[in-house]
Amino acid sequence: MQTQITTQLFHYTVKVGIGTFKSKPSYKEYYLEMDTGSGLVWMQCDGCTKCFKQTPKPFPKQNSSSYSPILVENKPSFYECSYQDGYSTSGMSAQETFYLTSKNGGLAKIENLKFGCGLVNNMHFGEQKNNKIAGIMGLGWEEISFVKQLGPQIRGVFSYCLPVVSNKTPSTYLRFGEDVSHIEKYSKSTPLYRKNKDNSYYVDLQGISVNKTRLDISPQVFALRNDVRSGCIIDSGMPYSRIVSPAFDLLKMKLEKYFSGFKGLKKIKGDLGLELCYERSKAEKYNNLPEVTLHFRGADFVMKAEAVFEVVGRSIIRLREYFCLGMVRDSRKSIIGSHQQTNHRIVYDTKNKRLVFYPVDCSKNP
Repeated sequence: MQTQITTQLFHYTVKVGIGTFKSKPSYKEYYLEMDTGSGLVWMQCDGCTKCFKQTPKPFPKQNSSSYSPILVENKPSFYECSYQDGYSTSGMSAQETFYLTSKNGGLAKIENLKFGCGLVNNMHFGEQKNNKIAGIMGLGWEEISFVKQLGPQIRGVFSYCLPVVSNKTPSTYLRFGEDVSHIEKYSKSTPLYRKNKDNSYYVDLQGISVNKTRLDISPQVFALRNDVRSGCIIDSGMPYSRIVSPAFDLLKMKLEKYFSGFKGLKKIKGDLGLELCYERSKAEKYNNLPEVTLHFRGADFVMKAEAVFEVVGRSIIRLREYFCLGMVRDSRKSIIGSHQQTNHRIVYDTKNKRLVFYPVDCSKNP
């Protein structure tokens, strides 16, 4: 079972068919943001009172013969869901038929999938011109997540390979169960943890290196404590990684020292909301930019320069190329975002509670 992954700006989205209509095909197609950091599957529905702009129009639930609201004591039930970045959605809990189209055109039908029909949606998607994101596919630990609802047939396994976002980002596939491509001999794995009833996939981050030089960061900085915001999660719905402040400061200092040895670099304030940026006298793309390694329990996650930095080419506004560290600081928690996961095959084995990964060119191995 698989479905196509495409991008909108810095967001990775998956295509789903939903509903039963008197049309050809009998379902309507929508794009949902692929989010391993949350559990709920939801999309904006017709009749929303707080809506964001999207193409096509919100899901016309009243016209779908397979739509059924979930009743509790004969009354409709409602959901509410808020996200780490302050956005939220609420609406009706319902069941519907979903379809996933595979690379070879095969169609997988999932009946009675529980999802949220979003009626009050305080989300940022509509700020993007011609927004096509209609909601979120939650892939987290929770019972209502897309992964858990697919049940025993996928053995709790899903995977993706994210290409670097560019003007022509190639499409890849979110794969479930048997469709998870065979795991290479040189793959590494680290335990996945669940904290209390949190939906997120926690990993044990123990340190960071720049070009194989380990930074002097106490592992306690990343430790998972009982309070809500601590530890480290892996989250496909967060574009840039967030690194807890004491570790971020050391990473930033090490990179500043590294770049001080290069001529033709000038520290600037970039336009991406990122903290460490340099303008270059000549365009070099990702050349002369260092690798960064995240040391997980039992496995090193080595990120090449294109997964560490964001390079912005020359434009009318800026005559010179500049680059920024594609990570931001966080006061309490670390999050491995989608930019840092690029060009790795990442497999979530939720049954055996492990994250398996290996480096690969995702544009060639979708």
